[in-house]
Amino acid sequence: MSSDHSARWIQGISLIFFLGLSFSSFLLVHKVAQSRSQEAFQILVDQSLISLDRRFEDYSRILDGLNGLVMASDGVTALEMSNYAKALNVNDSMFMLDAIGLAAVAPEGNGLRGNLFALTDSLSQFRSLPSTLQADHFIVQYIEPLASNKMFLGLDFASNSDLLAIAKKARDTGQTLIAGHFPALVPQIGESRLFMLKPIYKPLQSAYPMKPQKEGFLGFAFAVLNVEDFFTGLTTAQGKMIEIQAEFTAKTSIDDIKTVPAMAIDAPDYSQRQSIEKFGQTFSMSLRSTPQFDSIQPFRARWIVLTLGLLITALVSTILRVLIRKNQTIAVTIAQKTRDLETQDKEKRSILENAMLAILSVNKSGEILHANEAALKLLLPLTNQMCLSKKSLSDLLPDMDLQDVGGWSKLHVTSAIDKGEPLIIEVEKKTWFTAEGETRTTLLMRDITVTERHAKEIAEAEQRWNLALMSVQIGVFDIDLERETSVVSDTWLANMRTEALPSCKNPYQEQMVRMHPDDLVRFIKAEAACIEGRTDRAEVRFRVNVANDEWRWIKSDAVVVERAPDGTALRMLGIQTDVTETFKLERMKRDFVATVSHELRTPLTSIIGALGLLQAHSQAEKPKSSDRLIEIALSNSDRLASLVNDILDMEKMNSGNMNLEVNSFSLNEILSDASQQCETYASQWNVGVEVSKPEVEQMISTDKKRVIQVLTNLLSNACKFAYSETTVRLTAEVLQTHMKISVSNFGPGIPEEFRSKIFQPFSQADNSDARQRGGTGLGLSISRTLIELMGGTIGFESEPDQETVFWFTCPLTNVSEVLAVA
Repeated sequence: MSSDHSARWIQGISLIFFLGLSFSSFLLVHKVAQSRSQEAFQILVDQSLISLDRRFEDYSRILDGLNGLVMASDGVTALEMSNYAKALNVNDSMFMLDAIGLAAVAPEGNGLRGNLFALTDSLSQFRSLPSTLQADHFIVQYIEPLASNKMFLGLDFASNSDLLAIAKKARDTGQTLIAGHFPALVPQIGESRLFMLKPIYKPLQSAYPMKPQKEGFLGFAFAVLNVEDFFTGLTTAQGKMIEIQAEFTAKTSIDDIKTVPAMAIDAPDYSQRQSIEKFGQTFSMSLRSTPQFDSIQPFRARWIVLTLGLLITALVSTILRVLIRKNQTIAVTIAQKTRDLETQDKEKRSILENAMLAILSVNKSGEILHANEAALKLLLPLTNQMCLSKKSLSDLLPDMDLQDVGGWSKLHVTSAIDKGEPLIIEVEKKTWFTAEGETRTTLLMRDITVTERHAKEIAEAEQRWNLALMSVQIGVFDIDLERETSVVSDTWLANMRTEALPSCKNPYQEQMVRMHPDDLVRFIKAEAACIEGRTDRAEVRFRVNVANDEWRWIKSDAVVVERAPDGTALRMLGIQTDVTETFKLERMKRDFVATVSHELRTPLTSIIGALGLLQAHSQAEKPKSSDRLIEIALSNSDRLASLVNDILDMEKMNSGNMNLEVNSFSLNEILSDASQQCETYASQWNVGVEVSKPEVEQMISTDKKRVIQVLTNLLSNACKFAYSETTVRLTAEVLQTHMKISVSNFGPGIPEEFRSKIFQPFSQADNSDARQRGGTGLGLSISRTLIELMGGTIGFESEPDQETVFWFTCPLTNVSEVLAVA
């Protein structure tokens, strides 16, 4: 039988099975729902009967209470009867009573009713059954509420033989009985009333329980019941879920009276008849379910189950049909996949054989099943064998543990042939199972001997660097700007007088909290300039509060080491050192230099003045040999005064006390004054000075005194280092917003190794010629500081034995005029 034919047989059997299951479920659910609905209806019936029985008991207790009132009182008055009725709240709907009252035996020959019950002969006008009383006449004496039941007063039970018979039976037996009402008695009240009679007897001195004594009979405590209300409100479900219809049976001579009119309920799903006997009457009750009760029963469940079963059957049929079609497609696909798998197997074998990683396949016992070419090259040098197949892995890699399911390990293996450096092999292991359940392990191996050696060397080098940095107290920080995290060294933490917090991801950022407010803005500005690429590095000094208002000076130097393709800074690396002691030493040095300079300036001024007077006096007389000495002393004094002035200027700049008076000045006037001051100095070096002024007068914004100081410094340097009999040129060039002033000469030029520190204080070219020409090495440093303070820049260009040009810029006073001229 073909697989397609078998599939169709399975489809037919499945359809029959699911159809049978659907109809079986339909019948089962119907039976269960019917049983549960019947149980629910029976619960409603039981609740109604229990409630009815409780209602009868309540009425009996009310009459017992009235009986007790008569027994406890010497004589019952109308007021006492009214108070008792009010206490009971007879009008309350929970009792379903129309009235309660007392009926007594009527006197013989007197139709008037009495006005009280008496327990003794002395307190009542009605004696205890004297010969003058009518023994079979019971007159209603009291009734409450009186306003709506006055028609009952004076009613004689003897007016109806059936009522009288029940009353006499109650008197003779002592039982509480119920009697029906008839229109002939009191036509105004209708026929839906019942009398509930309880006989009252005079208490005797005999022992309890008392038996009814005719001679001790006083009368009746009775209750008037409205039958239509009596059988309503038994439960909260009455009228909603269940309807009750009750009637008397012909057990007495009273005609049957329907107490509850039949409700128009068409063919209820559930009904039940019950007969109960209470107080001498038998009530026949018909209890039927309402349409509302019938509608909420779970009869729809069977149809839902049947519908779901049919839907499932249809779904299964559809699925089977689809599966049959797919089975045909799968058969074709399997054949194609089989061919593809064969191709893939050959392809994988080719990849494994040509892979750069060494790959081994071993069984559970560690026997090598397959090894690619790279594995042979790696492992054959470890053994004298020429083949790895069927060889035990433990012979080659004794430290290899095959018991673990998988993982990574690093093995140190010594070659059996070469006794040199041991091999370090990285092994990644993966355990898997064949289709037959056999355990296989695949090992991926790589020779990492060289890598491990390099890693060890790097670790040792890093350790040396860390020791070196720690010895010089240099803290290192590495900031990840993208993730906002940072890593700092232990020395950095020590310099900052803080400890590493495990929860802090950016300890570098935490230092800003303790930074001096005056330094914070400068620090942020320097870092932002470096991050944005406007400067190569962020170099700044700042103060941090380490403890108890103790401020330490920190020098930070950082560079951006990694940027995104769009130029965004990603990583910043830098160092920080505690320069507090260095800063104190620098301040002491500056203070000392300033003090010494001030102390030198006063006597030096006196010396220069005295030498000037001596020179003037000697010129008036004949030349003497002392004139040359005075000239030398005056020249050296001028040089010393210039040095003192430079030192004082440098001290003012370093302390931030340099005051500038920036105003608008004529450029031509400044160039003329500067060149005139240098003419004498130029003649000493046998060079000329040439000034090229702009054709149009230009006004620059500067401090005239300080810019002339810069020009004279540049001109004196140019004259000092120019070749003899050459010309020093002073030129000016108009830029867009600045004026560029240049001083050029022809000389040996600036040595390459000196150019990077030419603007540093006390810097001079390290050759004998430069030293012989004199100078303090402060002029260019002071010039750069002054130019930058006035809003300009300074620089130079130099070629060996060619022209050397020093230039600086000054802001123009009126930029719009400059643009117009240009």
